[in-house]
Amino acid sequence: MQTEPIVIPHGQGHRLGNVEFLARTADTPRFNFGIIEILGGRELEAHTHHEEDDAFYILEGELTFLFGGRQVPAPPGTFVLVPPGIEHGFRNDGHRPVRMLNIHAPAGFDRRIGLPD
Repeated sequence: MQTEPIVIPHGQGHRLGNVEFLARTADTPRFNFGIIEILGGRELEAHTHHEEDDAFYILEGELTFLFGGRQVPAPPGTFVLVPPGIEHGFRNDGHRPVRMLNIHAPAGFDRRIGLPD
């Protein structure tokens, strides 16, 4: 864990695929914070996080969140909080990329998907 403030200039986070991590597990054990871009037509299959909250805030574009058989539209300004153990996924039905903020709490998500410290 860091003992000094961390300042990440625009676009200079720790990138892994379509996720730019701004707060990593190496920075704090409390949460991961990132910006995710989902291209048009892309879908993230249903999955579950058993030990962490997964939160989203839509900045640009519109996603459709999937909770079992339920579909929830999420235009810009929408906040979604998925508690541990809840199956969820999402898709971008549009042609423009969706940009969203994402928080996983507690931290560890970045390491599970392969971001090195």
